[in-house]
Amino acid sequence: MTMKRIILLLMLLSCVKMAISQQDNLQELLRRKQFQQVINLANQLQPTDAANPQTMYLTGQAYEGLMKYRDAYQVYQRCLSIDSTQTEFLNAAARMAAQLGKLDDAEAYFLKIWTMDTTDFNANIQLAQFYTQVGKDGQALEFYWDLLENDRDNPAILRAIGDCCTRMNDKFTACDAYWFAFQNNKENAVLASTLINALLAFDNRIDAALEVCDTALYYHPENRKLWQNKGAIFYIAKRYNEADSIFTWLLAQGDTSFYTCKYGGYSKLGMGKTMDAIELLENAYSKDSTAIDVCLFLGSALGKTYDRKMAYKLFDRADSLMQPNPNYVRLLRQFRGDTYVRDGLIPEAYQIWLVNKDINLLDGIRQQIGQLDWSKTTANDIRARCLFINVLVAEERAGFQNDDPTLKYARNQLEQANYEMYTQKMKSHPMISPDNQKSTITAERLTALIQQLPKME
Repeated sequence: MTMKRIILLLMLLSCVKMAISQQDNLQELLRRKQFQQVINLANQLQPTDAANPQTMYLTGQAYEGLMKYRDAYQVYQRCLSIDSTQTEFLNAAARMAAQLGKLDDAEAYFLKIWTMDTTDFNANIQLAQFYTQVGKDGQALEFYWDLLENDRDNPAILRAIGDCCTRMNDKFTACDAYWFAFQNNKENAVLASTLINALLAFDNRIDAALEVCDTALYYHPENRKLWQNKGAIFYIAKRYNEADSIFTWLLAQGDTSFYTCKYGGYSKLGMGKTMDAIELLENAYSKDSTAIDVCLFLGSALGKTYDRKMAYKLFDRADSLMQPNPNYVRLLRQFRGDTYVRDGLIPEAYQIWLVNKDINLLDGIRQQIGQLDWSKTTANDIRARCLFINVLVAEERAGFQNDDPTLKYARNQLEQANYEMYTQKMKSHPMISPDNQKSTITAERLTALIQQLPKME
């Protein structure tokens, strides 16, 4: 080997050693969470050193540590432009994309990792957790079920399946998943409480809920939430004295939470101690005045004792809380009416219009029964129905949007009816509403209505 080559090799080794030393420094700073120092040091590097993907990756981690997610995402994308198969780069980019709300990008990165090895646990769990976070529980479940095939007793996976099923309102599967998760992790008080609540959704599983609660209390005898659960179980089982003793003890321990006051009050009511219940229920009501059951039980207790006036107010409040949101009710009627029109269920659609008075729904009804050729239609019933709906449209919309094509079509139909009345010397014309109510319209009224409508071109 010539001296020149030896010198070049030594220089190359020196550069590699320097690059490794720089990365070690950056990693040590990251380990000590000195993120800004990492960025400052990276900015001082030579362009060739700073362009090293591992150095860039460490810089991205520093930005991520400072919660500068957009900067971190840009750095990770540059890493991927050099090596698009590096799993740690893909994971980092996916994390940042999700943080920035770029959900399609995040999903694409996670899927790319998964397709590289569909059996990899981490790739599957990341996709499952991502879909859970974005509200796609059905897709998340597919990955959780696959993971469970290879690890049937994993309580974390079972718990995740239970949570997904709960949000999807699959109470039976959720309860079973929580049950098996608890059998493999009985020391988990939070899981136990979740399972208890799932079991209490079924009337025939109260004994099982009590068994779970006692098991969890064996491991956590001072857990307040579990004692609350046990008191609630006794109340639901109508074992009011036992429930009352638990909630009385919790109150003595300084627990004045909404849950304890609520069920403590209910338990006293069950024992017939109405006056004692009122104070607890008033406390619960002061914490959450929107709780319908508290309004009802407190109102009942006051109505049986000394304040019927307040009882009526609470009953009225409970009644108002049980009423659905009027905006949603209107939307429900609107969508239902539109569907009725598309199905040709005109009487049903018309009944909804009578309540909602939605002009678009009325237009839809008119398009179904309010367009015909009067010279070719001889059925009096069909003519009467067509005339009614066009008169109604004209009356509802006259004076507004005078260039509206709907009004022009309505005028065309009314003019044909008016011509028939003129040629047959009719003083009035019969009409039939979609709900089969019969009426008439005079020639004078029909002529006046026509004059208010725009002409067809």
